[in-house]
Amino acid sequence: MMKAIGRAARAASLCVIVAGGALAQGRTFVAEGTDVAQGVGGRYLAMASTGAAFADDPHALFYNPALIAGFDRPMVTVTRQGNAKLRPYTFVGVTTPFPILEPLGWASTIGFASYPRVHTHSTGAFRANDPQSIFLRMLLPGVSGTYDGEIDSKTLVWRWAMGFQPLNDARLKVGLMVDRIDCKTNSCGVHAGSVGREVKSVHATAFSVGAGISYDLSDRIRLAAAVNDIDTQLSVVTYTRDGAGVKWYRWQVALPRTVQAEVSWRASDRLLLAAGFKSMHGSYGSYDLTINTVNFGAEYRFDNGLAVRAGAWRPTKIASSNGLNANLPFPVAPTFGAGWKNDRFAADVAIYAHPIMSFHYGRPAPTVDLTLSYRF
Repeated sequence: MMKAIGRAARAASLCVIVAGGALAQGRTFVAEGTDVAQGVGGRYLAMASTGAAFADDPHALFYNPALIAGFDRPMVTVTRQGNAKLRPYTFVGVTTPFPILEPLGWASTIGFASYPRVHTHSTGAFRANDPQSIFLRMLLPGVSGTYDGEIDSKTLVWRWAMGFQPLNDARLKVGLMVDRIDCKTNSCGVHAGSVGREVKSVHATAFSVGAGISYDLSDRIRLAAAVNDIDTQLSVVTYTRDGAGVKWYRWQVALPRTVQAEVSWRASDRLLLAAGFKSMHGSYGSYDLTINTVNFGAEYRFDNGLAVRAGAWRPTKIASSNGLNANLPFPVAPTFGAGWKNDRFAADVAIYAHPIMSFHYGRPAPTVDLTLSYRF
C-alpha cells in the first residue's frame, strides 16, 4: 500500500509540474524502447531487426534464447539509442556457459538481460485520430482521445533465459525464457471522461514466458523461430483523483503474443543473409493489436574485422481496435550499419527510421543505435 501511495504522490507531483507551465511549451512526444523500434542491437537493427536465426552475442536473449546454447565463453553487451532522451540504455545483457547438464548429454548456457520495452513522454493535446493519441491510449487504458496533459509511461523487462544443445547433435538448439515485466504510467491532465484535472497512476506487473528453437539444415542454412508473452496477464493497480474524488481499481489485462520466424543463409565465408517474419498479435490493455512485418538483412565481413550491413523491413499490417489502421510514412524502411570485432571486443552501429517517431513526424525519423560487446 505504501508503494501505491508513493506512485500516487509522484503522479500528483507531475500534475504540479504541468500546472506550473509544462503545457505552455506546446505539444511534445518522445517514444523509446524495443517495442517501438521493432528490435535492439546495432548489428541486428542494421540488418532490419533480423537476428532470430544468427545472433551471436547476448542480444540473442531478446531475439531467440535458443541461440545462446552455442556460446562457449561469458559475454556482456550494452546498447544505447544514440539520440535517446528518456533512457540511459536500450539493452544490457550477459551470458555464460552453465555446464550443469553435461552429464545428461546437454550443453547449456544461461543469460540475463534488462531492457525497456516502452518509455514514452508526452505533453499537450492530441486529437483522437492522431497516431500519438492512439498509441498513448494503449499505454493508459480509460483515457479518451481528447486528452490534454502530460503522460510519462515506462515498461521495463528483466529476462532470464537458458539455452540447450544436445552434445551429440550441434544442429539443434532450444531455449526458454522468463520475463519480469514492470509497467508504470503517471499522468496529469483533462479528458472527456474526467471531472476537471485528473491525476492518474497505473502500475502493472507480470511474469511472462517464452521459448525459441533453431535448426541447422546444413553448414550454411539455419531455420529458427521464437515466441514470447505466451498468454501473459498483467496485474494492474490504478489510482485516479479528479473533481469527483479518489478511486482505486484493480484488474487484469492481456499482452499480445509476439512470434518471429526466420531463415539465415551464409552464402559465403564473408556474406550472411537473413529473412524473416514477425507478428505481434492479441490484446494490449483494453484493445486488440496487430503489427506484422517482413524483414530482410545482409552482412558482409572483411578480413580486418570490419563489417558492413544493410537491410529493409516492411510493415504488412498495423492495426488496433482503438482506431489505428495505417501504414508508416514509407512503404519500405531501409536500414544501414557497420561493425568491427576481434577475439574479445565488438562495436556495432545502426542507422534506421524509428517507427513510432516516424508516425509522430509524418516522415522518416532517423535514429542511431550503438552497441559494445566483450567476450571474456
